[in-house]
Amino acid sequence: MLMADIMTSPPADREPSASISPAQRSRPPLILTAGRTSVVFTWHGDRWRHSVSIDGVPFATSKEHTADGRDRSWPASPPLVELSLLETPTGPAILAVGLAGRSHYSASIVPHPVEPDTLLMEIACRIKEPPVWLGSTYDAAGEAVRVTPQDTPIADLPATVCWSYAIGPAGIRAVPPAAAPRCR
Repeated sequence: MLMADIMTSPPADREPSASISPAQRSRPPLILTAGRTSVVFTWHGDRWRHSVSIDGVPFATSKEHTADGRDRSWPASPPLVELSLLETPTGPAILAVGLAGRSHYSASIVPHPVEPDTLLMEIACRIKEPPVWLGSTYDAAGEAVRVTPQDTPIADLPATVCWSYAIGPAGIRAVPPAAAPRCR
């Protein structure tokens, strides 16, 4: 699959769903569970949105589009457009890819290898220009929680920027090399 063939942002004068075929609108949800914590990916417009619940109670929902008019090339969360659920030697995993502007994103979501009831999100973004914004944004109990890459100067472009975080009963928290406030 050619990454350049994936359209993640519709033209400014159309709603996201206007450029999506009926087959794309009917993608079934994808679920990954780590004990008490579950993530459900649902197709929304032109990308996957995900919601995390703990003990069946909604905890956090990803925010994909910017509400403040920021550049669409740098969305609030990675614009994931292709997801695969697979079985690995250590258990189930979701792998995802997407793009926005000239940047390519990839993600791995797995049950945390040492923390029970917790999911580990690992994100990478291949950039060709200095980013306006990079990170993952959630609505957690009405509060915006952002996980961003650790501040590292990007001297040579293109470059790959990574961030990772855990979501579970302890909240949303950065896992090095990411930097984020604790939630909960």
